[in-house]
Amino acid sequence: MLRGKFFYKGRFVEAGIRVEDGVITEIGKLVEGRKVRGVILPAGIDVHVHFRDFREKQKETIETGSLSAVYGGICLVIDQPNTIPPIDNFEIYDERMKIARKKCYVDYALNLALTNKNIGKINQVIRKVKRKYFLPAIGEVFLQHKDRNFEISYESLKFVSKGIHKITVHAEDPEFVTDGIPNFVFRKREAEITAVKKCLAISNFHFCHISTRDAVKLILNSNSTFEVTPHHLLLSVENFKDLGEFVNVNPPLRSREESFWMLKNFSLADVLASDHAPHLIDEKANGAPGFPGVETMYPMFVALALKGIISFKDLVEKISKNPARIFNLRGYGEIEVGNFANFAVFDFKAIEKIDESKLHSKCGWTPFKGFEAIFPREVYIRGIEVLKTEEKVGKVL
Repeated sequence: MLRGKFFYKGRFVEAGIRVEDGVITEIGKLVEGRKVRGVILPAGIDVHVHFRDFREKQKETIETGSLSAVYGGICLVIDQPNTIPPIDNFEIYDERMKIARKKCYVDYALNLALTNKNIGKINQVIRKVKRKYFLPAIGEVFLQHKDRNFEISYESLKFVSKGIHKITVHAEDPEFVTDGIPNFVFRKREAEITAVKKCLAISNFHFCHISTRDAVKLILNSNSTFEVTPHHLLLSVENFKDLGEFVNVNPPLRSREESFWMLKNFSLADVLASDHAPHLIDEKANGAPGFPGVETMYPMFVALALKGIISFKDLVEKISKNPARIFNLRGYGEIEVGNFANFAVFDFKAIEKIDESKLHSKCGWTPFKGFEAIFPREVYIRGIEVLKTEEKVGKVL
């Protein structure tokens, strides 16, 4: 049982939280418990991570990625399936979940890849996966990819969208994309806007890492949902002078004006996700696209909320409440009776500058070096304090 100041039903309250068998059973001013030093927020859910492993274990594994998640105040991740080999059949899916069951520090769910090899039998694969595991979504589906097996046409997307419960889409139209460094010169903002427009003409989707105001406005006029990332809100093309050859990320960084609009309108987004996509330093030097971020996302946005740049209500909604609702993650989300006792305790006085040497990702660098953050001092997953013990309590869904 814990007692202290925590975020409950849209505001901060002083009360106690009773926990039994990992579940919140009572919340109230008369509930006694250990006084917590700091403010209790719901532990975050990161619906978009790439934990690599398999043949890319040199840059990240489920073990190292999930340890980073713990130190970032995250209780559950949804891993993406564009691994080597791709997770596009039951056997590979099952193999990965078995690794996660042994190695994961946080709760773990896994999307299923849509590739040109499995399109004709995707419903059969889905049924097989669902017999054993919880399947969050099909995706992220790529409309443009250097590997043609991953590049799905709009016609194929239309074919598979019928009857599939949720599809997440990486919205960049191949007509507006070419390779090069810096990639923000070669991957036009029209790629995202065009792809979103074409997708919305097909069906409703969950759009990954939206980075332009025009795409946001299109999605808001639909029944689709979308996520935003820290890097598209806090970085811009002006950071090229600092990041240099490390600048590549897909979709690319936008203008300072665009990123400022995205941050200012953070309340419009459904989800905040890291798109944690680690590459080693020598790979980045050769143009590999992607940033690590699962450990720094929540701490940076807590610092932003403390400054009043965003609201705590919006932050909790985007990092906890909405991910649970959109992806049907039962027992997760807000601090509420009946939900799992997943908490992150932040000391608002402990603001620090991000130091890449203190982070836990295997890739060994961050684009957010020097940014202000408040890292959690305690993290609870189903009532178990895991930050200090580094205990592998993660469960596969």
